[in-house]
Amino acid sequence: MRTFIATMAAALAAALLPGVALAADPPANDDFDNATTITALPFSAQISTVGATKSTDDPTACHYWGESTVWTRYTAQEDGFLRVSSAGGPAIGVYTGDRGALALVPGACTYNTGFSADVFPVKAGTTYHFALIENYAWNGREFTFDLTTIPAAANDNRAAATITGFPATLEGDLRRATSEPNELTASCGPDADQSVWYRYTPDRTRSVHVSQPNSTVLNVRRAADLSEVDCAGNSDYHGLVFTATAGESYLIRVAQNVEDAGQFELNLANAPAIKPGAYATPDQPSIFDDVRFSPYAGDSLDSALVSGEIQFGDGATTPFAGTQAVSHRYAKDGKYTVRVTGTTKDGRTGTTEQTLEVATHDVKLSGLSLPATARAGETKRIKVSVGNTRYDENVRVALMRKSVHGYYEEIGYTTQRVAASPSGKVEFPFAYTYTAADAAAGQVEFKLVAELNSWNYEDAQPADNEIVAVTTVRAAAKTPANAKIS
Repeated sequence: MRTFIATMAAALAAALLPGVALAADPPANDDFDNATTITALPFSAQISTVGATKSTDDPTACHYWGESTVWTRYTAQEDGFLRVSSAGGPAIGVYTGDRGALALVPGACTYNTGFSADVFPVKAGTTYHFALIENYAWNGREFTFDLTTIPAAANDNRAAATITGFPATLEGDLRRATSEPNELTASCGPDADQSVWYRYTPDRTRSVHVSQPNSTVLNVRRAADLSEVDCAGNSDYHGLVFTATAGESYLIRVAQNVEDAGQFELNLANAPAIKPGAYATPDQPSIFDDVRFSPYAGDSLDSALVSGEIQFGDGATTPFAGTQAVSHRYAKDGKYTVRVTGTTKDGRTGTTEQTLEVATHDVKLSGLSLPATARAGETKRIKVSVGNTRYDENVRVALMRKSVHGYYEEIGYTTQRVAASPSGKVEFPFAYTYTAADAAAGQVEFKLVAELNSWNYEDAQPADNEIVAVTTVRAAAKTPANAKIS
């Protein structure tokens, strides 16, 4: 009795546990050789993968990790397109060929998302095998399987290009497209040969932006001679821009290769205006600097400039090509309005203005007073003058001594306000007591360094901000030296 109760309890628990099911017989179309044959379209039927298994020679292309399959097949009666779907069902792989040597139809592999569907081209007389693939064998289910013919895109051929207005949203499905015998492929994506076409004739001249939210290859051609105007490949996510001349017709081609073909949506709209400018280096120049101007397009679509000119604001103008940097030196300080005009490859032109301030902040060290000789223990004055002819400045002067290791160490500094003056100078005084070590070395090498005490500007000519001088040092006198500073 105890054994019987335990057995019944286990059976009941197995029946009640989620995900646990009693073994079921495989469906009739579980094996490739017993595939359900479809004789007429449209076709719709309930199919089950409950109890399905996987044969050792099932194809590995498309969901190679699948654990079970059931099969249907259909022999195409004419060239065209088929749409296959499984509502609430598993993934679908479409194959041609014989058992053990099946080839996946390019691009005809869907994923298990609850509703799998795909569109693919067929050839009359070819048999197509449909594998309904469960990634996990325990995930058997019943679902609706549909197979139907679907027409090719109306604008599949260039001669049948759909006429579009402006602005416009263009939608389509490149799985329903073919490659024409003399397909005009895009220069930026020659492998994208499944295409549809649109024709646009503007009523006025405008810059047209063809957006590309999907991974497609776009190109525009002049209808008159089929010359290519512009091209945008898979990675050109901004799409393309072209200047459409009033009354001239243009062909817009949307294409992709068979593996990546799918639905798309494009938008035709006015291209945004560009706002060209130029980076100035340095951005706070002096009259001693050659300012380097690096032009840019200021385009939200990342187009580059092909030509333009820069008016520097002082009467001088320089043309440039592409993003070629140009240099200019200003003769005097002031605020200059720099005007940049640029044109992109697609013909958009823009002009912007920016302000550049030229301010020459420059001080100079001069008039050094330093003893030529000294004795150890003596304290001597050291004085240096700072000249400044341009702007009132706060100047920091540091007194530095060269160490036995060969580098300069700061031993004192003074900061003073130095007013601008045509000929005036401000003295910076220091005092230094010479040591026995200085006497042992025989000399002391000093360096005085001036710098602007400001975060906003740097000295325009730092080369005249340093002075190096040497004092010869002897041993201390036998009689103690007078402590008074001399």
